[in-house]
Amino acid sequence: MTITDASPEADAPALPPAPLPVVQGSTAGTDHKVIGTLFVAAALVFLVVGGVLAVIMRSQTAAPDLHAVGANTYRQLFTMHGVVMVFLFLLPLWLGLVTALVPLQIGATRMAFPRVHALSLWLFVGGAGMVAAAPLASDVLGGWTLSTPLPEGAAFKGDGVDLLVLGLIVVAVAAITVAINVLATVLQLRAPGLTMARIPLFSWSATVSAAVMLLALPVLVGALLLLFVDRHYGGHVFNGFTGSRGGNPLLWPRLFWFGAYPLLWALLLPALGAVSDIVPVFARRRLFSHQRAVAAIAAVGVLSFAGWGSEVANLRRARPLFALGVLLVLVPVASLILNWVATAATAARQDKTLKERFRSVPMLHARGALGLLLLGLGGELVAALDAGGQSHRNYWGVATQHSLFFGAALVGAVAAIYYWAPKLWGRHLSEKLGRVQFLALVGGLFLTVLPMFVLGIQDMGAHTSSYVADGDLGPANLIASIGGAIVVLGVLLLVLNLLVSVVAHRGVAAGSDPWGGHTLEWTTTSPPPAANFAVLPEVRSETPLLDLAQSETQP
Repeated sequence: MTITDASPEADAPALPPAPLPVVQGSTAGTDHKVIGTLFVAAALVFLVVGGVLAVIMRSQTAAPDLHAVGANTYRQLFTMHGVVMVFLFLLPLWLGLVTALVPLQIGATRMAFPRVHALSLWLFVGGAGMVAAAPLASDVLGGWTLSTPLPEGAAFKGDGVDLLVLGLIVVAVAAITVAINVLATVLQLRAPGLTMARIPLFSWSATVSAAVMLLALPVLVGALLLLFVDRHYGGHVFNGFTGSRGGNPLLWPRLFWFGAYPLLWALLLPALGAVSDIVPVFARRRLFSHQRAVAAIAAVGVLSFAGWGSEVANLRRARPLFALGVLLVLVPVASLILNWVATAATAARQDKTLKERFRSVPMLHARGALGLLLLGLGGELVAALDAGGQSHRNYWGVATQHSLFFGAALVGAVAAIYYWAPKLWGRHLSEKLGRVQFLALVGGLFLTVLPMFVLGIQDMGAHTSSYVADGDLGPANLIASIGGAIVVLGVLLLVLNLLVSVVAHRGVAAGSDPWGGHTLEWTTTSPPPAANFAVLPEVRSETPLLDLAQSETQP
């Protein structure tokens, strides 16, 4: 329905503001908006670091028989690039956005446990510092899963490995702390009338993501602790190379992927929620079906645990079953995409003036995230149907992960930053610079990922550091390397836009509701005060601001 259509719960004429209970104001050290901003800032720093590592790696494979870095250095770069992009960029980026936005969206004045949330930030900083220092202490090899070599391998030695393992444990504990706080906040501090079925889809996706993390991350923490015990205290969980200790080295990849695969979906879920909030606002209408979107996001969270075995090489007999799990999780994602398309298409058909709104920078990034999501879903579909085939061991798997779990999640996060930056920091980001940055980031991602699919078809190994000129792998590798450099340029333009528009205060000052939003965060000032709200409108549906606008226009 359009904005002027009345919902069943919007027939009553008045929606008077509801006074908020008096609570003690937050200090800067426990203000969720400050903590969230610091999480985002740290994540962007590591995004630049991870991008630079990727460019160095791609420079090695840009052409045949190159020797920009040695094979040993390349494997170390590969390990750190994967760890940085998952645990030090995507994880804290979404933790930061969720921390800053969820209380505003649900009408809360604070997080449930403000001081504990502040502690989680410093836990992350300490853990991230340990991870970043790991390669300075000794070689850290084996890929971001740390599965090759296994714990007793000759290269799996030195203080660098200990720093990496312990740092990842601390980072995971910080994420678990945030997840508990988010769940407590959503369950206990919602505004009157805001039922779980009515909360904004970004906050709902954050809730589901937090629940998935709360189930998945303790498995990773336990596995890493057992690995540390094996290395230093005579444990025999994974140590089995000698044949006499009773350990099972094949247990490690199973434990790792049981936690890591759902985590990857948990880091994609907030992007799905952000796009679900952005599309109806710029379409000037309610989402085609809020209830179906709620169900789809919840289903993604539940089914994210069904396909972890598809990433484990030695589960051949069970691989078809896990492939079915992968196929199942794709169904609710496809349902959510259809929901977005139906909303935008119906709006465009009924209102021909929306073309310019659909070209706004947040909406451009939402459309870019949709394109990468479709590409990644196609790659995941082919990989699932090829259960046990080469697609799990060559560049097809790399392309799928980079388009789905990195590309779509990254571009969705950038869409969220452009959309909510006026609310959080009181300044719009530059539209002109944002359009150039969009072309560089999204165009560079497609230019990187599409050749990787070609390399997968050509059966280039996922961890290959060099190749001979006799084959035909050069052109696709060169294009992917150029695309990676363009992606880094897009990242730098995003950081520049934030520095100029927000930090230097050169962005256009934002009003309380610059986009014509639907949810409660747009009822307060930009940026919000320490306690977030003075009063709230009465909540009768998932779009209280639309209800309020309808009540004001009715005679």
